[in-house]
Amino acid sequence: TFVLPNIIDYCPFKLKINPHYKVASAESDAWFDSFEIHKGAKYTEFHRAKFGLLTAMSYPEASYAHLRNCCDFMSWLFAFDDLTDDGGLRENIEGSKKAAWIMMQALKNPKTFKTEFKVGETLRSFWERACETASEGTQRRFIETTRLYVDAICRQVVNRCRDELPTIENFVKLRRDTSAVKLVFALVEYSLNLDLPDEVFEDPMIQSLEEGANDILTWANDMYSFNVEQSKGDTQNLVVIAMKELGLDVQGAVDYVGNMIRQRIDQYVMKKYRVPSWGEEVDAQVAKYVEGLESWVIGVLHWSFDSERYFGAEHERIKRDRIVTLLP
Repeated sequence: TFVLPNIIDYCPFKLKINPHYKVASAESDAWFDSFEIHKGAKYTEFHRAKFGLLTAMSYPEASYAHLRNCCDFMSWLFAFDDLTDDGGLRENIEGSKKAAWIMMQALKNPKTFKTEFKVGETLRSFWERACETASEGTQRRFIETTRLYVDAICRQVVNRCRDELPTIENFVKLRRDTSAVKLVFALVEYSLNLDLPDEVFEDPMIQSLEEGANDILTWANDMYSFNVEQSKGDTQNLVVIAMKELGLDVQGAVDYVGNMIRQRIDQYVMKKYRVPSWGEEVDAQVAKYVEGLESWVIGVLHWSFDSERYFGAEHERIKRDRIVTLLP
């Protein structure tokens, strides 16, 4: 066994759940099921993960229409993630490159591009509807961050095929893109119907907050998903890399990552109060955007235990005592 650090209590951000959660999630599930991507045990496993709950925790202030679209996006994201983690693209370099190309075509030409790759078609369908209300800047940032994500996924597949372990430093840099967090942050703008100028996102302090929030939830995700991933032989995980690079056992590596997360939370909180001003109207939108980053962080921390994705039927007990039994 090993004991998880108590990151939830350490994190100062407030958890909120979107009031439209149940209706939006149910409609989105029916939409996703119409593509018939999952069947049998995989279908049950996918829905037990409660991706709609994650969406509601991460976009708590979104309108019904925006939340519904964000739920669709989340189903696409995890379906694609599953394909590259333990599905047909796990060690398929050429297949991953082709899938990446399809994703980008779906975003660049959502009204005309069609594909038989069902996961790609879910992305196209979501994006065509999202473009109806997303600002030009939001659309541009979402497409660019998706490109970074699919490129990083392809590099991760290469690492798996070659059984290569990057250093902690290099893995952290790669993980900022493979986590898809930059995509979900672009959707924070969409979910709140914001229209922020480019200069806000070019500001070093805003970029530092985005990177900090990305690291916190990504490192926490690696810590929570470690048990399932190590049981499948997946080494592309921060806990595994810390074990190898620093010569630590499982508990030592989990504690090390936990301390990294706490330090990152401290840094984020200090920087949050040094965000510059762009005038009253823009500052109000910036405040909503920053709060949206924090909703994502605390939402992921709670959802990881409220879902069966990482801890199965034991998820409620593990949320209480944080004791995890290693899977074979």
